[in-house]
Amino acid sequence: MATLEIGIRIDPVHGLAYFGVEEINRRVAAGARVLEIRPGGAVTTKLGDAEGDAVRLTLSGCQFQVLLEDA
Repeated sequence: MATLEIGIRIDPVHGLAYFGVEEINRRVAAGARVLEIRPGGAVTTKLGDAEGDAVRLTLSGCQFQVLLEDA
């Protein structure tokens, strides 16, 4: 079994970028089965440091975990 991450990144300059999709599709084409799609988390981008120890982040996408059973 394998757990892979897929998701999307949103950049105001470069637009949308997907990650992990090609690997999942390659494994499915080779006979793997998708067993489960689990929530992942937020993808964030650091905007810079605020005063003190604070860090400024912006939401820039999301990710999911895909559990595969290889053939």
